[in-house]
Parts: sequence; C-alpha cells; structure tokens
Amino acid sequence: MSRSLRRGAVAALIIATAPVLAACSAGDGAASLQVKPNVAATTLGSLKLNGINVVTAVGGSTQANVSVNIANNGTTAETLTSVTADGTAATLSGPAVIPPQSSLLLSGPGQVSATVPSLTQTPGQNTPVTLTFANAGSVTIQALVSAGTGPYASYAPSAAPTPTATLAVTTSPSTPAGTVSGKAAPTGKPSGKATEKAATGKGTAKATPTTSSTP
Repeated sequence: MSRSLRRGAVAALIIATAPVLAACSAGDGAASLQVKPNVAATTLGSLKLNGINVVTAVGGSTQANVSVNIANNGTTAETLTSVTADGTAATLSGPAVIPPQSSLLLSGPGQVSATVPSLTQTPGQNTPVTLTFANAGSVTIQALVSAGTGPYASYAPSAAPTPTATLAVTTSPSTPAGTVSGKAAPTGKPSGKATEKAATGKGTAKATPTTSSTP
C-alpha cells in the first residue's frame, strides 16, 4: 500500500471514531444519560419514593389505585397514613407500615393498596398525588395516570364480583311406598273368597194327568 493510501485510511478511521470518543469524553453529564422514564419519583427524609403512578380500573369504572415503591432507608419504621389523588382521599386496604431498611410496593400484587373511588383524569394525563407519613410528613408530586392493562394490569383496582341471582328449588317430601294421596293403602289381600254353592238336589216328581176324557 502506498504512503498516500495509508494516510487516507488513518484519516477515515479518525473521522469514524470521533463521535464515539466525543460521547465517552462527555462523562456522566452526557445528554443521553439524562433520559429518564416518564415515572414520578421523589425523596422525603429517609424515604425514597419511586415509580409513582395512578392506575385506572378497566371496564368503565372510575376507580384508580395509587402505586408507588416506598423504600425506608432509616433506622425506624415508618407508616403511610393517607394518600390522595387530585384531592380525593384513597382508601388503604390495611396498615401501610414500612420497616427500616425495607420497602413497600403500594398497590402491588398481594400488598396494601390505595384505591381512589373516583378519578376525573384519564390515562395519559397527570394528576397531583399527596402521600402523608406518620413521621416524615407529606409530599405532593405530579404522577402519570396509566390504564390498568398490560404491565399495569396487576396494579389496577380489582373488579367487584358481579352479583348473580340464585333460584331456590324446594322439593316436597317423597311419598312413602304403598300410600295414596298421603293415606296408607291396604297392603293385605282378602283371604276369603265368596263361593257359590251349586244345588245338589234334583227334582224327581213329574206332573201326570189324573183324569182322562172318554169320547
């Protein structure tokens, strides 16, 4: 290879690798590293709240669950006392206690849920969510409203069972064998039979004329 061709190849290699080197030199402050998921998160004292979402019910219901992963990095237990979404109080399904160095996935499968009875916002919109704790206080953050389908299906409010009508069928007591219309029928057979005796006497007398006429 000629010297000029080698110089051209080296120049092309430098130009091709320039964007990669520039990205590496940008360090942790690179714009690509600043891209974050569209899920709300915040910190409150020793608590870290990640993945704050409001998940709507399916089937036309206006109910919604507030979902958030609460990590307690403190040394004492913390309790979530209340949750609101757009100013509407949510109902907690049980005590929402977060032990120290532990976490709670609010409204997660098999865990404590926070259900809002009615939500005006629809999936794709944002709504203010306020979480209040016994010791750490309260925090308000804008959270995304997501439909309770796909990856959010297990976080949506459970559908109430549809009431079904049941028909009670009553049966009358079975009629005992050998009864007619509830009365005992005679089961014995008559042992005597009516017999007709034949006449054994026969008539022996014959009528004979006693007089005769003489011409």
